[in-house]
Amino acid sequence: MPKFIRKNLQGIEFVHVTTHGIDDKYIYESTREKKEIRKLILQNQEEFNITIMSYCIMNNHLHLLIKFKNPEDLSEYMHKVNTSYAIYYNKQHERVGYVYKNRFYSQIIKDSIHLMNGIIYIHNNPVKAKICDTAKEYEFSSYQDILSGRWKETMSLFRSKNQYIEAHMKNNHTILYSVDFEKVTLEEGKEIFNQYLENNRLDGELIKEQKEQLYEICKELKEIYKITYRDLEKITGVGRETIRRLLIKKNNNRTYL
Repeated sequence: MPKFIRKNLQGIEFVHVTTHGIDDKYIYESTREKKEIRKLILQNQEEFNITIMSYCIMNNHLHLLIKFKNPEDLSEYMHKVNTSYAIYYNKQHERVGYVYKNRFYSQIIKDSIHLMNGIIYIHNNPVKAKICDTAKEYEFSSYQDILSGRWKETMSLFRSKNQYIEAHMKNNHTILYSVDFEKVTLEEGKEIFNQYLENNRLDGELIKEQKEQLYEICKELKEIYKITYRDLEKITGVGRETIRRLLIKKNNNRTYL
């Protein structure tokens, strides 16, 4: 996976990161797989001078809230974790090819309240997905690690253990935090697009005729990275009205769970 360093992470201390399996596959489906990615997440912190403030491992994606000093360290850390896990996953499933859907997505954490609410949001992912009724029931998140007192820096954001528990209650978490990954520049959009082509072994000219692949990358650039239709035209070489019609048509034809 090519390295991609967000230019606007300079001077930022905390970031919410998420990664997804390619084609939204369940790459962390089994208990063994969840334990493996958790091991990689935690054991690589010191090498890259980052601190995990919270995490949650779902079946097809992963949430991390990371404290870091250097954006390059963050990028190298994610590259190491994802590459190591991809090797493990492919070996376990006797397959070859890409495991992850492009690069990781990042959201800047703006202040201490945003940080605290991001932690709550991440722990409540399984509740939102109706896997469990409360965050404390889910094994593969940092909820219990923090509550036990082992993660002192994260717990210090809360007044007490009782406040930590109450803040995670089902009726409180939904309005505190929304995922809104940072808008990227035109140049960063081009880099993401080129990485998508490389990951999927696609030709930049031929993708114009491959409607499904064109839809997937344009949908991601538009919805996650907030790229305008004007810039999508510059990035892909496809007319903005063609892209707009493709996205509307595909969205109308798809059924979402």
